[in-house]
Amino acid sequence: MTQVLANYEEQLANAKMPAGKKKVLTTALKLFANNGFHATTTAKIAKQAGVSEGTIYKYFSSKDDLLAKLLQPILIEIKNNFFSNLDDQADLPTLVKFVVTDRINFIEANFDFIRLIFQEVLTGQLTKKSYQDFFANNVEILAKFNTYPEINSKLTPPQIARIFIGPILVYVLQNKLLGLPVNDDDLDIIQKQILANLTLKY
Repeated sequence: MTQVLANYEEQLANAKMPAGKKKVLTTALKLFANNGFHATTTAKIAKQAGVSEGTIYKYFSSKDDLLAKLLQPILIEIKNNFFSNLDDQADLPTLVKFVVTDRINFIEANFDFIRLIFQEVLTGQLTKKSYQDFFANNVEILAKFNTYPEINSKLTPPQIARIFIGPILVYVLQNKLLGLPVNDDDLDIIQKQILANLTLKY
C-alpha cells in the first residue's frame, strides 16, 4: 500500500492553485495529522506556512471548511487504496489473509491521518457527502465476495464489510492507540475469526 499522505502532498505540489492556498493546505495537512484538528489553530497554520491568517480566510471560510477541503480528496485516495486488489486472490483463505495483512499495514502506515478521520467522524465534522463519496461503488466490490461459494449467501455487502473491518480495526486501535502488546499469532487468529464469520450458516 502507498502512503496516502505522501500521495496527497505530491498532488498538492503539482496542483494548479495560488501559492498561498497551496501552502495553507500542505501545512494544515501535516499539523492536523500530527497534532489533531482541535489542537491546531489557524494562527499556528499561518505561522508555519509563512502566510497571514487573512490568507487562510481568503480561501477557506473557517478551519472546519479547511479540514473538509482536505478530507474529501484524501478519503477518495484512502478508498482507492483500501479497496484495491480484492478480486485478485485465488481462494477465500488467500483473500482473507491478503486483506488482513495488507490492510493492517495500510492503516498502520497512514494511522496519524486515519485517526484524525475517526475523530472527525465522532465529532460530526465530516459531511454526509464525504461518506457517500467514500462508499460510492464499493457495494459492487464487496458483492464480489459472494462469488466465493463458502461465504454465506445471506450476508449482505455491509455485513461482509463489518466482518472484515471489525477485528482489523480493533487490532490496530489496541496496538497503535492504546499501546497494548500484540502477539505473533494475532493476525492468524483474526484471519480465522473472519473466515468463521463469513462461512457461518444461520
